[in-house]
Amino acid sequence: MREIEVKAKLKNKGEFFLKAKELGITFGPTIEQDDSTYESFRRKDDPSWTIFRIRKQKNKTMLTMKYKASTRSRDHHERESSIDNPREVADMLERLGYTFGVRTKKTRQVAKYKHYEICIDEIDGLGCFVEIEELAEDDADVDKVQNNLWTILQQLGVSKDDRVHKGYDDLMHEFLASEN
Repeated sequence: MREIEVKAKLKNKGEFFLKAKELGITFGPTIEQDDSTYESFRRKDDPSWTIFRIRKQKNKTMLTMKYKASTRSRDHHERESSIDNPREVADMLERLGYTFGVRTKKTRQVAKYKHYEICIDEIDGLGCFVEIEELAEDDADVDKVQNNLWTILQQLGVSKDDRVHKGYDDLMHEFLASEN
């Protein structure tokens, strides 16, 4: 399975929620997430690039590994497992050559719509974003899936002009660099 998604800056959250309600989409309660990334020494355009994320959410901590499924933006394979000791896992990753990347704190609301997951993310320092994703088969047509995802976002009032190709880790790196 692979995670194919599209992401956009959300300019009008109120309008978005009104249109979502019209389509019968209901978002759940807000969830606080605290993510720390551990980054590869490989460049992101390297086919063997990987990134690890340690996510703390409520009483649970998850380790996620993302790696490229194709050269397309926002198209990754993802592996995830709960962990008991995030400090030990961070130490293991660093000993394997991964370096601490960035910490991203966010408030997320999630909705299921058909077989899609839609997330509204308020990112400390970055603002509000919407992501929609589909878990697809390994041989899925990425263009077709992303076009379908955009059709839904456009129904929700999101413009393709607001598309974001970068992950929150890259956006956070840019934000922190601009602060210095």
